[in-house]
Amino acid sequence: MGTSKGYGGPPNGLVPSWLSSSGGDEADSGSGDGADHGDGSGDSTDGSGGATNPNSADAGGFTGARTAFTRFSKNGSSSSLGAAMASYVGGNGGGIRSGSRGGGGGGSGARRAMQRMGASRGAGARLLGVVRDFQQLGAADVLRRLDLDGMVNQPAADVFVAMLEFLCPPGGAIDEAISRQAMLEAIGNLDEVGGSDFGSLTPDQLREFFLDFVVLSIEGRVIADIGAKGLMVSADIETLESTHTQLHEFIEGCCRVHLSGLLTGLAALSNNDVDRRTNEVYEAAFSLIAEAGEDGQ
Repeated sequence: MGTSKGYGGPPNGLVPSWLSSSGGDEADSGSGDGADHGDGSGDSTDGSGGATNPNSADAGGFTGARTAFTRFSKNGSSSSLGAAMASYVGGNGGGIRSGSRGGGGGGSGARRAMQRMGASRGAGARLLGVVRDFQQLGAADVLRRLDLDGMVNQPAADVFVAMLEFLCPPGGAIDEAISRQAMLEAIGNLDEVGGSDFGSLTPDQLREFFLDFVVLSIEGRVIADIGAKGLMVSADIETLESTHTQLHEFIEGCCRVHLSGLLTGLAALSNNDVDRRTNEVYEAAFSLIAEAGEDGQ
C-alpha cells in the first residue's frame, strides 16, 4: 500500500506506517468496528453465527506463505508470488479450489480470509451502503443524511474525505489502520483520475471506487500478515517498488473484472443484504486470488 500520494498516505510512499517490522506470527490486538446500517449486524459474526475475529488465524499458519513471499521479494518470480498467495489463502483454513471463479463461493480458506477483513468489511459495507443510497435517493439526499449538505457539487474525492470518519471510524488496531489506509488510497486514486463532482458520479464510477477499496484493503492485509519481512529485506528501493507493484497488480488482476458481477442490483438491497454482499465480494476475491496463485505456480 502507499502508492497514492494524496490524502494522508504514508510519508515514504511505499511501506505503510502500520507495517510491523518484526514480521512475526503474533496477531494484532484488536478487531474492526462492526458495519452498522441500523440492522444490528456487525463484524462479530459472519451471518451464520461463526466468529469473525480478523486476528484469529492459527499461529504459524502463514509460515509457508511468508517463506514464499520473501523468496518472491528476492527473485521477482511470478511463480513464487503465486505460491505465496495460494498458501496465504490456504493458511487461513484449508481448501482452495472449492469455489467457482467470481461466484462468491469458496472453501474454508477463502471464508476464513474474508473473516480476517473485519474493519475493512465494516468500512466496505458502509461504503456500499452509500453507493446503494446514491442510486436509490440521489447524491443530495445521501449527503444530507451524513450532515454534508452543500457538498454535492464539490469534487468527489473531497466529499469522500469528509465521509472518512463515518466510513472508517478511527481505532488503534492494525485492522482499523488497514481499512483507513485503503480508503485514503482509494480516495487519492479517485482524485488522480480527475475529477467529477460528487453529484455527477456514475454508478460505474462508484462501483469502481468500491472495488478499488476492496483491492487495496486485501493488499494491506496480505502485507501485514505475510509481506512485512519480504518488503523489509528488499535489496533496494527499485526492488521494493517492483515487489509492491507486482503484488498490487496480481490482486487487482484477480479481482476487479471478475467481482463486478457481484455489484449489480444494488439499489434493491436491504441493509442486511448490503452486509452479506460485502462478505460475498471479499470471499469471492480470496477464492480468485487462491486460484490465480495456484495457476501461477
